[in-house]
Amino acid sequence: MPPFHSQYTSAETLDFPGAITLKILLTGEQSGGTLEVFEDIAQPGVGPGRHIHHDQDETFFFLEGQFDVEVDGVLHHMSPGDVAFVPRGSVHAFKNVGDAPGRLRYVFSPALKMEAMFRALHATLGTQGDLSFEDMEKVATEHGQTFVGPPL
Repeated sequence: MPPFHSQYTSAETLDFPGAITLKILLTGEQSGGTLEVFEDIAQPGVGPGRHIHHDQDETFFFLEGQFDVEVDGVLHHMSPGDVAFVPRGSVHAFKNVGDAPGRLRYVFSPALKMEAMFRALHATLGTQGDLSFEDMEKVATEHGQTFVGPPL
């Protein structure tokens, strides 16, 4: 596999109005299936429901703002510069608990279906104008993860 680099300013962006703006920084195809890298700008109070990635580890890098991360029932407060590792099979969720948009990067390893999942969610949003919990759960299940509880 040849080396690859990504320009931040030209990274593809998927906008989920009122919730997150997602940048696709490195795809599984670009990394030869090793990993996928995304950046998320999350609005205050926003975060996914508790969920499990069955076949991927996830590592969070907190860049701006204040976040809570729950992993297997244990809550951690995260500030800029902090890192959280979530092993595959762990129930987890995160939430921007600050009063301004927060920015974080996350890495999934190995690269499987996360890029496809985010694209499917964005396509569903484009068709319907909103995403229900049922929409998110259906798309997530089709892409190797399971929602198991409400957001933080």
